Amino acid sequence: MSFKDIVGQEKAVNILLKSLKEDKVSPSYIFIGNEGVGKKFTAIEFAKTISCLNLNNNLEACDTCNICNKINKQCYPDLKIIEPIKSSIKIEQIRELRREINLKPFKNRKKIYIIDQAEEMTIEASNCLLKTIEEPPAYAIIILICINTDSILPTIISRCRLIKFRLIDSSKIRKTLLNKINLEKSKAELVSKLAQGSIGKAFKLISDKEYFNRREKLLDYLNKVLPGKYDSNFFINIEKILMDINNIEEMLEIILLWYRDILIIKELGIKEYIINSDKIEVLKEKSRVYSKEMLIDILDYIEQIKEFMKKNINRRLVSERLYLKMVGVEYCLR
Repeated sequence: MSFKDIVGQEKAVNILLKSLKEDKVSPSYIFIGNEGVGKKFTAIEFAKTISCLNLNNNLEACDTCNICNKINKQCYPDLKIIEPIKSSIKIEQIRELRREINLKPFKNRKKIYIIDQAEEMTIEASNCLLKTIEEPPAYAIIILICINTDSILPTIISRCRLIKFRLIDSSKIRKTLLNKINLEKSKAELVSKLAQGSIGKAFKLISDKEYFNRREKLLDYLNKVLPGKYDSNFFINIEKILMDINNIEEMLEIILLWYRDILIIKELGIKEYIINSDKIEVLKEKSRVYSKEMLIDILDYIEQIKEFMKKNINRRLVSERLYLKMVGVEYCLR
């Protein structure tokens, strides 16, 4: 593996390569972007490039030397990856980082720390890290990886170089899938759209053998929903979906993308923007029976549900209201 294997992040990679060429590597970075777009993979490749014993003229790690092999196996003493423990990065983890960072590198001239899901740091952990970020040892590099910086201290952000990772074009994801996995073109096309810019999500969908069965079952339910038509069986199914803690985020996303596609066909009629590319004809039919106002209302409420799920809300009431919006009760009573 090398930088050239990173899909769709040419700008981020070029910034890092330029800093290496000019010997202007920053002591601290923040890699920011959606989940599954290559942030952690890039951070590890960056660490490998900094540490490799046999870099070529294009600053590509050899991937065969002792250091590259150890980094690939994540057992290199001068690279440490810190991840959340029970959904948060705790002050004890950062205190350990501070103790270790004061020891000079074992094997190389640089010591690299990658803090994955840095937005999950507790306030205490963030304040503890700030002390090191303010005065890092000359041999240390700290890379924070996060989806957003909302919960990261502004004083930390101001001392780090921000590297943005963009969503990956579906055509690049499709090409990668076809090159690396034996997939039918139609399946690769669908997965590349469902991934919504995340190469990590694309591979996750493929590896989940039951995902497409769950999706098909839910889309079959949604296909039967019509404005003004009430079905107690469908309501029971929607209620079951929202009660399923393990799959609720996945199910909500499937519902959201379904109505999003209907709205796009209704308003734009452009197939290229459709995510459920295997359901074009069904979506066209649905676009004729839903109003723009109803579709926007459904989509807005699903986004609200995502926020509700972070709190201890009554899921039965949420599922009832979602169903009522799907069948357009509020509009039928006007």
